[in-house]
Amino acid sequence: MPMQESIIARGGLLAGLVLVLLAPVLAGCGVGPATNEEKISKTATAYLTALADGDVAKACAQLTRRAKGGGCEAAMTERLARLDSDALDQAAEDSIAIEIHGDTATAALSEPEGARFVLARIGDDWRIDSGYTLG
Repeated sequence: MPMQESIIARGGLLAGLVLVLLAPVLAGCGVGPATNEEKISKTATAYLTALADGDVAKACAQLTRRAKGGGCEAAMTERLARLDSDALDQAAEDSIAIEIHGDTATAALSEPEGARFVLARIGDDWRIDSGYTLG
């Protein structure tokens, strides 16, 4: 019996040591809760990509209730006719400058010049509240 307890104790010690050594690596790989900047970037990118793909339901899901208004999907479908999907794809891939001001944030796109979203924190998520039309 003492031999078996010794093996179990060593195994537990080894597992603990591995976790301690891997913790900094895992923390650097994005394990853990997303930052506000990451959440805002994800929302803006999901919106732009959805528009580029013509997925109005997914695009509307990135908006606050106020921004959706009535008939979001119909209004979004109408807007899509005026938007360039290649430009939307490029905007989604480019960097986004984010400024957070409490429960609101601004996400400035690299293209087209001056394009930006104003986002609002809704619980733990961020949704686009205004400035979501391009062109």
